[in-house]
Amino acid sequence: MKKNPSLIIPEEPFLEFSDEDTQVARRKKITWILGMAGILIAVLFWGVKQSKPKPTSGEMVSQGENSPDAVIEKFHMVSTVQGLKRWIMDADKARFYQNQKLAYADEIYAQYFKDEKLISTLTAEKAIINTETNATQAVGHVELIVENGSKLETDKLNWDPETDMIKTDARVHIYKGMDDIMATGLTADTQLNNVVFKKDVQTKVRDTGEIENFGKPKKF
Repeated sequence: MKKNPSLIIPEEPFLEFSDEDTQVARRKKITWILGMAGILIAVLFWGVKQSKPKPTSGEMVSQGENSPDAVIEKFHMVSTVQGLKRWIMDADKARFYQNQKLAYADEIYAQYFKDEKLISTLTAEKAIINTETNATQAVGHVELIVENGSKLETDKLNWDPETDMIKTDARVHIYKGMDDIMATGLTADTQLNNVVFKKDVQTKVRDTGEIENFGKPKKF
C-alpha cells in the first residue's frame, strides 16, 4: 500500500537548537523567574505594611511584638504617698506596655484626695499613664468637678502627681461661683485654685439663678 505523504510524521524536529542557544534560553527563563519572584515579594511586603494598624493616641494596638504586655479589664488602681491615699483611678480596660513604661486606659473615672479627703473627680474617654511616675494625660470629653462646686471642661488635661498640678494647652471652660470663663491653656491645682490662663481669655458673670451645684460625674 502506498503511504499518504500528508500523514507521515517527520522523524526529526522542525527546529534545531545548538547547545549555546539552549543555554541562552535557560538564562532568559531564569532571569524572568527571578524578576517575577522579586515583584511578588515586593507586593507581599507592601500588603503586610498596609495591614498594620495605625497608632491611636500614640498606642499601637496590634498583635505580635507591638501587642501589650498585659490587659486588665475593669482596672482599679489606688496611689498613695507616705501611706496617704492620693488618687484612685477606675477604667473599663487598661493596656500595659513594659518597654514604653506606659499604660493606655479607656473610660476613665479618677478621684483626687488631699489629707485623705476627696477634693475632685475627673472623667475622660481615655488616659495615658506613665507607669513609673503616675503622670497622667486624660483625653476626650474631660470633666473635672471639684467638691466646692467648680467645674472644668476640656479635651486634654495633664496631671503631675509630684506637684498635684494640672496643665493643658487646649481650650478650657470653667464654671466657678459666678464666673464663667473660657480660655486657651491653663495651669491650676486639682481644686481649681491658683488658676493661670494662657491666652484668649473670655469671662462673664452668671446670675445667681444660673449657678449650678455640680454633682459628681457618673462613671461611663
